[in-house]
Amino acid sequence: MSKSLDIHIDHFTVPSSGYTAVSLQEQVDEIIRKHGLLRGIITLYSTEQGCFIVLTEYEPGLMQDLEQLLEKIEPRIRCYVAEALYGKDTSLPVDNGETRQGIFKHPVLVDISGVEGEKKVVVVLEGVFDRN
Repeated sequence: MSKSLDIHIDHFTVPSSGYTAVSLQEQVDEIIRKHGLLRGIITLYSTEQGCFIVLTEYEPGLMQDLEQLLEKIEPRIRCYVAEALYGKDTSLPVDNGETRQGIFKHPVLVDISGVEGEKKVVVVLEGVFDRN
């Protein structure tokens, strides 16, 4: 089995109503398998205005609390304030081909853009890859 230290860049899209929070864990697991990342870091970045990625407990009550907090911000500047507070990306450690962010934590795309459609997520994988 050949292994190498490398960097791969990929992407995927997520359907959005324009105001939603979506777990990305399934897509992350698939992209790790696709590229054969054994150990390293995976970084997820949102290229879309009004979208950001956080690592949080994917629990309906918490998602509603986040939504209520964001609704209190002036709509005209809501996207900019949210992106400044939460950031546009998150990184996860990968060991033995699996993310290690804790039992209940999920990478979540939060979209408050108000624009329905596909949202692009860029993925950077850095580490040791299986070459088989």
